[in-house]
Amino acid sequence: MRVVRHWWNQQWGRLGRRDVYVRGDGTRFEVEVAQGGAEGRRWLALFDSLDEAVDEAEKHLRDPHDSWRDVSDAHA
Repeated sequence: MRVVRHWWNQQWGRLGRRDVYVRGDGTRFEVEVAQGGAEGRRWLALFDSLDEAVDEAEKHLRDPHDSWRDVSDAHA
């Protein structure tokens, strides 16, 4: 699966970093919410459409304490 969208909360470090990914292969899509960097906690959900996956991902971007940045271009 390739990364279709990726947001980062612009915080460094194990405790504060959060990333939200949308990945897909053209027929299936997944949303991964990662907290705490590479060794932190993960939440994953599967979807049948890109629109559904992006809608779910955007729900995780609503934390008023975070300043989300779209870093999808880093995966191009």
